[in-house]
Amino acid sequence: MKTIHPLTPLNKTALDEFAACFKPVKKNYSRGEVIMRLDDDNKSVGILISGTAHLTTTTFDGTKTIIDYFEQGNIFGKRFSPCTRTDPYTVTAKTKCTVWLVDYEKVITPCEKRCQKHIRLIDSMILTMAQRAQLHVEVLGKRSIRGKLMSYFYQVSKARNSRTFVLPLSLSDLADYISADRSAMMREIKKLNDEKIIVSHANKITILKMIEI
Repeated sequence: MKTIHPLTPLNKTALDEFAACFKPVKKNYSRGEVIMRLDDDNKSVGILISGTAHLTTTTFDGTKTIIDYFEQGNIFGKRFSPCTRTDPYTVTAKTKCTVWLVDYEKVITPCEKRCQKHIRLIDSMILTMAQRAQLHVEVLGKRSIRGKLMSYFYQVSKARNSRTFVLPLSLSDLADYISADRSAMMREIKKLNDEKIIVSHANKITILKMIEI
């Protein structure tokens, strides 16, 4: 089976297989609306059909962190996310969204035919979410803002198979995702441009030079 980068959403074929196996319920959400709270009472798995959404948490001191973000074809749910009991995790619509929802027990229970498509989908979902979490940890593990930025840019570049790409996050959201002060991050982006390591126009990035991070 062809290896898919964890930041690459499911394609149409996989989405069709998901619908055929799980018979999800379709729901629409407005920008800013809570799609799902990842708490002990939540038993659903969601797959984003259109729009973008963020998985966020707010700590006791009011600090917001973007744990993950979802585009068309991405899957989310409590069982697939690195939640804790101390800080609440919420999936919120960043734009107008359409979401398929299915009960988690239905996802992990083989269908009557025990079809290989179902098994492959489950394996892919679990592996992809684990890898996405690992990629975020790698970004946060860099000591400098430059290291965090370039680590993330390399990840997106690889997922898009191009050194030129549009970030799936706004610059404000990117600061929350890499856990950096926005002003300090913007200064570092300017330095990366001045040093001709990248060229950026808003959230469109071109990597000109690969550097050690």
